[in-house]
Amino acid sequence: MKRLFPILFLLFISIVTYAQKVEFGAKAGMAFGYKGTLKQTVTNIKESKATDNIGWHAGFFSRIKFLEWFIQPEIYFSSMKTNFDYRNDGEFTAHSNRLDIPILFGSKFLEVTRLYAGPVFSTSLNEDISLKGIRKTKTDDFSLAGQVGGGFDLAKLTFDVRYEFGFNKSQTNFIKKRTGEAFKLEKRQNSLVLSVGYKF
Repeated sequence: MKRLFPILFLLFISIVTYAQKVEFGAKAGMAFGYKGTLKQTVTNIKESKATDNIGWHAGFFSRIKFLEWFIQPEIYFSSMKTNFDYRNDGEFTAHSNRLDIPILFGSKFLEVTRLYAGPVFSTSLNEDISLKGIRKTKTDDFSLAGQVGGGFDLAKLTFDVRYEFGFNKSQTNFIKKRTGEAFKLEKRQNSLVLSVGYKF
């Protein structure tokens, strides 16, 4: 992921050089339906599926226009809360924080309406669960997803609705300090994302 940042930055500068118009803005929103599964590491048996998944995000975007087409790179902080019901310890909550970098390609219709799609590069910042006596042993740092959606603009305000789908699962391994029992939390970025932004 560290190598990806300078590559994306150089690509951004190259594209901006030939753009007809470039807009910048800030955005924030909510995400619903993030998928996750808790499994025993040894047996690989599913113990619990995620429920009541909800998250939020906040960051910045740029819209680079070429006639009726545009490229929209974004960078934002995402936080997701996921509830599980573990067989021995009851309900617990998993908190996941990550940095997302979508690069969306789209077209504008009827002056204000937009349709787009593109990849999302994500890096894990923090992964924690509310169970006591648990130690985290490993977290996948990088995951790749896609987004497809649409939106519309109203003066300086911009509204979007997207579906995000993961291309790969990210995994975090935990171990119980007292018993040594190991288990893993598998997640996939499948969610409905709603956001509102403001163009500077």
